Amino acid sequence: MCIFAEKIGNMAINIISAKRFATKLKATIQRSGRLGLTEETARYMNLADGKYAKFAQDDENGTLYLTIIDKRNEDCFDIRSSSGYYFIPTKMMFDSLGVDYEKNVVMFDLVRKPSLDETLGGQVFLMKSRTSKRKDKKEEYIDK
Repeated sequence: MCIFAEKIGNMAINIISAKRFATKLKATIQRSGRLGLTEETARYMNLADGKYAKFAQDDENGTLYLTIIDKRNEDCFDIRSSSGYYFIPTKMMFDSLGVDYEKNVVMFDLVRKPSLDETLGGQVFLMKSRTSKRKDKKEEYIDK
């Protein structure tokens, strides 16, 4: 966890490097229901062809977890890319969870949870939700 440890007298001093916290891992549900991952997040997760996503939800508090796995199985979602942009086709899942991504911007801050990797079978991230109202697009008409 620590980048540098040094013994000074009776104390062990640990330097916590800002480099470890420089990457903001984020995902956003698009109006289409797909979960889009930022370029920075995709790079951190080492996303590529042959990677899959699995979701888990805590029954007690509804917390969502995203797990990146290497082998396809019946519980996983394909991770797709288009022009270097990665997304997960999650429309049906978010619809079944009652997430209103059409009226709201739903973003997730992803927090790495290596303690759950073995349990969930991959690279696990806690999905901390942030929601705000979508701005209405005003239609503009031009008289001709």
